[in-house]
Amino acid sequence: MASSALLLFHLHKLLILAFLLKSAAEVDGVPDLNGEMQILENISLPPGACIWKKSSGASHTPCEFEVLDVEFLDVLGKAPKVDFISHAPAHEGGVYFPNNEEFYFSSTWSVDELPEKPANLMKMSLKTGEISVVMKTMMANGMALDNKGKLVVCEQGLFQKRGFIQRIDLHSLSMSVVADNWKGLVFNSPNDVVVKSDNSIWFTDPNYGQTERFKGPSQVGKNQVYCVSATGVVTAVADGFEKPNGLAFSQDEKLLYVTDTGTSVGDGTVDLTKPHSITVFDVEGSNLSNRRVFASVAVLDGNFPSIGVPDGIKVDTTGRVYTANQDGIQVFSRGGKLLGLIRVQGAINMGFVGPQLNRMIVTNYTAIQSVQLNVQGAGLFYARSYHHS
Repeated sequence: MASSALLLFHLHKLLILAFLLKSAAEVDGVPDLNGEMQILENISLPPGACIWKKSSGASHTPCEFEVLDVEFLDVLGKAPKVDFISHAPAHEGGVYFPNNEEFYFSSTWSVDELPEKPANLMKMSLKTGEISVVMKTMMANGMALDNKGKLVVCEQGLFQKRGFIQRIDLHSLSMSVVADNWKGLVFNSPNDVVVKSDNSIWFTDPNYGQTERFKGPSQVGKNQVYCVSATGVVTAVADGFEKPNGLAFSQDEKLLYVTDTGTSVGDGTVDLTKPHSITVFDVEGSNLSNRRVFASVAVLDGNFPSIGVPDGIKVDTTGRVYTANQDGIQVFSRGGKLLGLIRVQGAINMGFVGPQLNRMIVTNYTAIQSVQLNVQGAGLFYARSYHHS
């Protein structure tokens, strides 16, 4: 009995040690690669997928899907596929309009061509791939569809013209301003936006307009996250960011994820000392609490000048988090563990489309690409109700 008890005691200690070593190996979302590789090497991977291998410089010849964790195979399914759709000046937005099977996005722009050629609001037919200009804008950037099927657009503003949040009826193209100031102060340059089920509108406001030289000095003096209530009241709900950028709610809206692209200064330079991370908050109504780092985002090989620039962000119905980074779409577990990479170089933003919301459209400045996955996008209330009505 004594020897059995001693054996159990040592076994218990070994199990604790193994757990601690595994936990230590997963700090900051980095998986226990040795353990994962042993598992993955015994599993048949889907077409286009390969096991990611750590490298001090450039990685091996890249695959379309780099697998770091077994859970990523659930995301990919049996037949994942990346398809090139079209060359296009596709920047931000990434909004699916189910009525006409269209994908809306904002175009790229050049500071040297302002104000004559600002960013345009554009759309692509998901049926034909045809791309067209919808209208000229005041430097449109991020977009979302509200719960009535109207397009909510972040207009960054241009020189002396202030930035604002705009709502557009996609049938009549009639427009209205949702918010254009906080306590009388002009916004910096509204960047990305999401709409909650209670019809409140949440958006980020970094100072890229100032660093990219198409806006005057900041009146707010901070780079904040805002909430516009259904009655139009504008509240600053979070600050302390270097460059708050993409944002997304979890499926149950109890969590809000915000990317910080601080490493991308906006003047063409990179600052490796600034944030390149995803922050998550607990959400109760319009109040945020329990701020914490969800994941620090880095590129998976050495081919890029910056350590990482997590931009657009989306969540699927199981709670996995997707962020657009320089090397593609990085996918994280609910706990912040990096699961894998969908390699679309230079990815900026993306959106789930289609009747099942399981097809992802990715923009990367110069092109639009499509990725067929085995997941369903979260938070797309209008699209989901439209396809189930």
